[in-house]
Parts: sequence; C-alpha cells; structure tokens
Amino acid sequence: MNIVSLAPSNTEILYEIGAGDQVVATTSLCDYPEKAREKPSIGGWTNPKISRIHEFQPDLVIASDDLQDEAVEKIQSEGYPVLQVKPHSLEEVYESIEEIGEAVDRGEEAEELIREMKSELDGISLEGSPRIYCEEWMDPPMASGNWIPDLIEKIGGEYFIEEGRSQKFNFGELQDFDPEYIFMHICGAGENLNTAQLTERKDWEEIEAVEKNQVYIIDDNLLNRPGPRLVEGAKRIKEKVS
Repeated sequence: MNIVSLAPSNTEILYEIGAGDQVVATTSLCDYPEKAREKPSIGGWTNPKISRIHEFQPDLVIASDDLQDEAVEKIQSEGYPVLQVKPHSLEEVYESIEEIGEAVDRGEEAEELIREMKSELDGISLEGSPRIYCEEWMDPPMASGNWIPDLIEKIGGEYFIEEGRSQKFNFGELQDFDPEYIFMHICGAGENLNTAQLTERKDWEEIEAVEKNQVYIIDDNLLNRPGPRLVEGAKRIKEKVS
C-alpha cells in the first residue's frame, strides 16, 4: 500500500506503528521521525499540490483536522481514497490512531501503541492539582483546547478551560483562575520563543505564574500534534511542575 500523509501527526503515527516504509510522500511540515524528512513533499499542510499527489498514485491519502476539509474534497474529486481523522479530545486521539492502524493493516500495532501511551500517562502525576494555563497562539492570546484540557486533567492538573477548540478568552476569567503554571507551545514556533513575550503583557504580572516566574516554553510539536509524542509533552510539563 502506498500512502500519502497530509499531516505531521499522521506521519508520526504511521512510523510508530511500523508503516513508515509504506509512506511515499508527506507534507513540508512532516519532520519527525528523522526518516520522514527523506520523503518527498507534496506541499503544505492546508494546500497540498494535487499534481504532486498524481505523481505518487497513492492507494490511500490520510488527512487530519477540519482545516484540511477543502484539500480533502479536492483530492477525493480526483478519485483518491482519503481517510480523514479529526481528533478534538484525548480519547479521539486514541480513536484516530486505531482508525489509521486499521486502514493500513496495522491494527494490532496501533492497539499496542495506544496501550503504551495510556500506560505512560498513568505514570505521570502532578501533585496538588496545580492550576495550569497553556497558550497555543499569542496574537491574540488563545488558550489551548482540543486534547490539552484532557491531557492536563489526566496527569492531575486543573486546567483553565474545560473543552473545545483553542480559543480566545476574557482576561478577567484568567485572572480569576490565576494559574500557577503557564506553558507556551505556540504553533510553528518550536522552542524559539521568549517568555517575556507573555510575561511583559499589560496586567499579566498579577498572575501567580508570572509573579513566581513559572512560565515555560515547550516545543509545540510535542503538544499540538495529536499523536504519540503527547506523552513526551506531558513529561515536559511534569518536569517543570515538580
């Protein structure tokens, strides 16, 4: 089976379940694992080049997220089968791994990966239910949603928002929540950030996390991609809270 992966998270899942050799092309953002960098690119995440997909004649194209709906529609109109997974919670991340595994005949490997992820997360525990705010975007500030609330609660933290997509918020509500820890994992920034970009905002100095210098940067690839490395992201949070 020849597979084209349209999302970094899907690429990571495919390699993790042993289907990396079946991947014939990925997007320009698929940079992990290292071997994935060697695959030809079919363009960007939301604007893949249909002409490049034609070159590979894939048996399956695997997409992710609502933002790829338009691209998926175009690819399907060209006659290619597409599996699109849209996880919006931690449980749906597991379900998407299962779906991908079944689609590429790696169902058992996918189930094993899910078990490993759940087991590792069970072993991560934050003491004292610390109040946590995670930020995915800075202009305007957006609280991280999707699977992040579930992930924080799973490892024993209290999170700023309950559910939903990443979202703008009323600053007064954040002040009332008064997070003890803040984690910045800004889309596309990796670790190329400075915490001053957050701590020097007007009125943010009154928040406990800022006052106590408990604002940290985490590589966005570890928290923004709904795949196996969410566990590593949780471990990084644990390291800072401990």
